[in-house]
Amino acid sequence: MSVRFLVGLPAAVLAVAPVLGVIGTPVAQAAQWQYSCTAQTWSGDTLPTITVQAKTGIHQAKGEAQTQWGGDAKYATIVCTPA
Repeated sequence: MSVRFLVGLPAAVLAVAPVLGVIGTPVAQAAQWQYSCTAQTWSGDTLPTITVQAKTGIHQAKGEAQTQWGGDAKYATIVCTPA
């Protein structure tokens, strides 16, 4: 009986470890999803810096930022960095 317990113990630990690791990730991931973006208007004026959330990366962050600026930003000038 003790041999069965010892064989099953590593399997149980491996099964629970991912669950325990997932508990702390939402806060860390939320911070990774924030980007600080700057850009210029079509006439060359600098737009105010904004912070956007994008789960899939910088490309999505640029799109979100352009939407928040109401289309005033020239897409080629948008620069987003992780905040």
